[in-house]
Amino acid sequence: MNGIAVREELHAIIETLPERSLYAIKPLLTFLHDEPVIETDLTDEERELILLGLSKYDKDPTSFVSLDSLR
Repeated sequence: MNGIAVREELHAIIETLPERSLYAIKPLLTFLHDEPVIETDLTDEERELILLGLSKYDKDPTSFVSLDSLR
């Protein structure tokens, strides 16, 4: 399978994903693309979600997947 075919297959898969899955894979795709996203206009709700995630990580880091393991 060549690069163009793989790209087309990935586009087709992404088109069928539910919206919540898009939010889940965006950080991975951004990481793989080497262009970090730096959010500067977070809402209070987004800040709370980040703090909740950090709290969960502090309590059980083994339940998270490291970026290094995705390489």
